[in-house]
Amino acid sequence: MKNTSSDNAVKLQTKEQFKAEIARWAAVMKVKPAQIRVQRMTKKWASCSSKSRVSFSADLLREPKPFQDYVIVHELLHLQVPNHGKLFKSLMNAYLPGWENTLTDRNGSAARSLCIQQFLGQ
Repeated sequence: MKNTSSDNAVKLQTKEQFKAEIARWAAVMKVKPAQIRVQRMTKKWASCSSKSRVSFSADLLREPKPFQDYVIVHELLHLQVPNHGKLFKSLMNAYLPGWENTLTDRNGSAARSLCIQQFLGQ
């Protein structure tokens, strides 16, 4: 089926809504990403650069809101804490109580699930 301009507008609006949610979380967490991107990513849900740029997989647009929130908070938190140590996990608990259950309940692709397992130390 051929994409029409109205199809693209709906998709773009969804991306913009997702970016607005990222911006909302950034304000709550008092972090300032230099750039927010939503793009095609096949092996990760998101990434954060040393220059404070955050990128999110467009696949997240189809994921449940609790998982989206987990990925958003996780990446934005890297603007404050570069590793996954005790401080990082404590702040995750402060911003998203029960985030570990979100990951446990999540049923993603093998490669992305492996990243989640490594983060949890399993």
